[in-house]
Amino acid sequence: MGDLDALAADFDAAGDELGRQVYALVRASTLRTEALGKVNSPVRTGFMRGSITSEFDGGPGSSTMRGETGPTANYSHYVHDGTSRQAPQPFMDRAADVTEPEFYAAAETLGGRALGG
Repeated sequence: MGDLDALAADFDAAGDELGRQVYALVRASTLRTEALGKVNSPVRTGFMRGSITSEFDGGPGSSTMRGETGPTANYSHYVHDGTSRQAPQPFMDRAADVTEPEFYAAAETLGGRALGG
């Protein structure tokens, strides 16, 4: 079991209210990553930027809450990771570099509250 899975299991055991708070955190973090990905995305026509969306699985009370965001444009990975003729433009990595530490800090705060800290 990974660290996030263990954390989710601890949160699940802490009750419904905490589950709602964790779900709100997952959702807010995912949507913030989406927004920053759009801001950081290189634009020629706007199609790739417009294809950046988010999806959510699970929900409050579920130990499998998950948010995923990224572009669906079929060429986006070439732009993001680069090619032999084009330098990488890691726009989604830049977004995650901002939101990941924010997410972990907020999750630790929620965990501390749930565990009586």
